[in-house]
Amino acid sequence: MPADENISRERLGAAPGDVYTETIQEPTYEFKREHYFYHLIETNKAWTVMLVETGLIDESDGTQLLDAIADLEATGPEVLGEYNPQLEYFYSHMEHQLNERIGEDVAGNINIGRTRPEPLARMVTREQLLDILEQALSLRGTLLDLAERELETVMPQWTHYQHAQVSTVGHYLLAIVDSLERDTRRLLNAYETVNECTLGCGALAGASYDLDRQLVADLLGFDGFKENTIDCVGGGDHHMEPAAAMANMMVTLSRLCQDLYTWHTWEFDFVEIGDEFSGSSSMMPQKKNPYPFEYVRARAAHATGYMCSVHETLHNTNFQDIKDVEEDAVHPLFEAFEEVDRALRLLDGTVASAEFKADTMLERAAEGFASCSELAAKIDRQTDLTYRTAHRIVGDLVQRALSRDLDATAVDAELVNESAREITGESLDIDDDFVQSALDPKAFVEAHDVPGGPAPREVRRMIQDRRATLDEDRVDVANRHEKIEDASRELADRVESIYA
Repeated sequence: MPADENISRERLGAAPGDVYTETIQEPTYEFKREHYFYHLIETNKAWTVMLVETGLIDESDGTQLLDAIADLEATGPEVLGEYNPQLEYFYSHMEHQLNERIGEDVAGNINIGRTRPEPLARMVTREQLLDILEQALSLRGTLLDLAERELETVMPQWTHYQHAQVSTVGHYLLAIVDSLERDTRRLLNAYETVNECTLGCGALAGASYDLDRQLVADLLGFDGFKENTIDCVGGGDHHMEPAAAMANMMVTLSRLCQDLYTWHTWEFDFVEIGDEFSGSSSMMPQKKNPYPFEYVRARAAHATGYMCSVHETLHNTNFQDIKDVEEDAVHPLFEAFEEVDRALRLLDGTVASAEFKADTMLERAAEGFASCSELAAKIDRQTDLTYRTAHRIVGDLVQRALSRDLDATAVDAELVNESAREITGESLDIDDDFVQSALDPKAFVEAHDVPGGPAPREVRRMIQDRRATLDEDRVDVANRHEKIEDASRELADRVESIYA
């Protein structure tokens, strides 16, 4: 058999067996051929440039290697052919093709100071992270547009799913935007962990060759190289951090979906999404089903499951180069990227189509005693009673109103004073205008003009601030894209300089 037909199995007496091939080796090869082919091409180019520029190989060998690599690149992943058990690994299949073109005497130089573990998963992961970040930024922009449109749309809010206080749709949506801002920070932090180059780490102890690891990192668009060579092959946080960041974000989006899903019911009737994002029933002709919220919630569950899978794959494993780190933790991470990307695009379009029903929400806010904390506050400010006493009066008032089948719009000064006399023994010096202005939902919102509160002026200020942050994050993500693209151009220039 030709020398390269058993590239790395000299220690072993046989090729991988049928069962091992069918269950592990061939599926792994196909996965890597699909996801890693062009990234291995790029790493081989960068490594060859480094070998030439450091004098570890001469330019003649370098140009032959680069010609062969370019030939493989032009043909595409199919050039590697079907899985060959004799070659065993994806990496070895590419080395075999190089050998076929220029012979092992030259092609074998690609292995100087290098073992199979490459930063290939890192290169795919950083691209996927940037795509997810762009989708998240788009959703933030959509939510900010909605918040600005609905900053005066008054609605009740809940604590423990009971009417609590009055807010606005814009104020609510800003809360989601703020949570997504934090999710963006987590994704960007994960990117920094991922974007470290591991080439030159050897099997775990580096190499005795005078390698230029920084040059290779620069040519591949990394922020730098991971220094400790054991950490290069044993570390797994570059899988765990992106998975955790995406799961965190999807939990946020799942909770948003649950609210919108509830508000979309006939009983609430607060919001309606566009028909183009809705489903029908094969039996019930009246149905308009907000399916996207169900789909996104399910994909949030998948994302948290994938995160657990990544973490558990690495749990209780040795801190070394092992398949758990190199291969198996990658699969659930890549699945998570696919699921999260679909969910973000679906939700972005769905919420952009949403129409909020301001009249219905205002009516429910007015009826549901959600402004009662402001009535207590006004009593406290108007009288010499403590807030706690005022709180007790209003609590008694609500009980009286409900026992008489009255909602908040029917409360007047006399009813308040019935409660005041019950609690303090005296009436309050108030009139109906005092009570009605305190319980008016719009007045409640305007009165809560405090930092972070629901008053339109404050919500408008927050929207402006969040748009500025969104612009900064867009520039940040664009710069990260540009760095990779600049590195690719620099690598192409360095390749050309070897031919010059």
